[in-house]
This record gives sequence, structure tokens and C-alpha cells, in this order.
Amino acid sequence: MKKIILVLIILSTVLKLQAQEYKFRENINKDSLFNASVKKLPEKMREEYIKTYKDANDETKEFLLFMISMPESSKKELIENYENKKTEILKLKQEYPKFVPKDYIVDIEFEPENKILIVTEQLTIKIYKINNNSDKSNGNNAIQRNDNLKVVSQNWNLKPGSKELEEVLKSIGWTSRTLTEIKKLLENANCISIENGNVSTIGFARSGMGKYYYKVFEKPLTKQQKDKYDNGCEYIYYKDNVVLEYGGGAIGPQCFEGD
Repeated sequence: MKKIILVLIILSTVLKLQAQEYKFRENINKDSLFNASVKKLPEKMREEYIKTYKDANDETKEFLLFMISMPESSKKELIENYENKKTEILKLKQEYPKFVPKDYIVDIEFEPENKILIVTEQLTIKIYKINNNSDKSNGNNAIQRNDNLKVVSQNWNLKPGSKELEEVLKSIGWTSRTLTEIKKLLENANCISIENGNVSTIGFARSGMGKYYYKVFEKPLTKQQKDKYDNGCEYIYYKDNVVLEYGGGAIGPQCFEGD
């Protein structure tokens, strides 16, 4: 358990809470927030966290507080949301590709305003182009991936209404109205992100440094696909054409939690 806390402290030194970008809101009582948030930790980790927090300097205290006050979700919530929002999730899968230019893959996530940190609403948009033999635009500077996609651009922390966001949208023929329509589809499905492709990857919720997803296939999975997408770690075959996915972060769980 002490190793986990040590890793957190090292990370806090490296990241420094991204201090130039992320500050706690002035009306937040940090000690009260810590006391409320630490209760959700397992008992042994909680004891070590409390001890480390009491002995830490202000910077490390803020990082520890930042870590335990991050959003939480679960496999149970992931499944419940699918059952409650199945129609909306399948509509999202069907409608989103209509916005994306031919031969492109676009991964978009909407991050709401943070109630604890001074972080306004922002977006992440990653744009990829499908390689083909007739595409002469790759160039020597293009970033190539091993899945036949070329990285066009990867854009984090885009602010609504910003010039930077406008330029990214323009590159794929989108406007602010396009974003509004996509955001509405995501909200109706109670989800936060989507990436088109042969398999649609729909982000349900972030949890700590990890994230829960649905992978929605065009057809029910074959036996071969089930073998690939049911490894009991990052993939769990759910039913029909749906696979549950958990993407671990830099620290913390790397696989789905047990039942």
C-alpha cells in the first residue's frame, strides 16, 4: 500500500497537478473534501492516505485530494446504462458516422465544467485518416499507426468558441452546430465520447484515471471475435453485438473489477 502512495507522490512531483492549468475553486474547503472523499477508499489504503495527507506539504496534499476526488464509475453502472439507454446508444452509433468525412475516423469527447477545479467545459478531438494505396498525401512527416490509420491531429483541452477549436472543426468540415448535434446524441445516451469505425467505441464514463466504454459491432460477434473480445481484463463480451471495455490509466486498475 505504501508503494501506491509513493507512486502518487512521485506523480504529483512530475505533474504538479498541471498547476498552470488546474486550480481548486476558492469556495472549496479542501480538508472537508478530503475527509468526505477518503471514505470511499479501502480501509488499509484509507489509513495510509490519511497519514500521508497529514504529513504532506500543500502541493502533495492537493495532488492526493485531486486523485481521490476524481469521478467514479463501475461495470455495474456501465451495464445498467446500456440496458436503460440501449435505443439511444444504438442511435448514437448509427447517426454519428454521418457527420464524419469519408475515409476518416474521428474520436470526440466532451468534458463538462469541473465543480471542484477551475476547469471550464472542454473537448478532445482526435482525427485519423484511413490509409489506402491511392492516398498520396501521407508524406514523410505523417504519424503512422499499426491499424492502417494516419494521425491527422490530436487535440486536447479545446475550449468551446476558441479559435483553436474552430480550426480543428474546419479541417473536417464541422461547425459549432455539428458539435451541438453530436453532444445532444451523447447526452441522450448518457455517454461522453464516441469514435466511429468498423467497430464504434462509445465512452460511457471516466473513473479515476480509467474509462468505461461500449464497443458496438455491426453484427453479433462471431466465435473468433468473442475469443478476442472476452479476455476478462479490458474486454468483456456482453451480448449480441456489444462488448464492454475498460481502459486503465497511468496508475490504478488496468482491468475490469470483479463481480
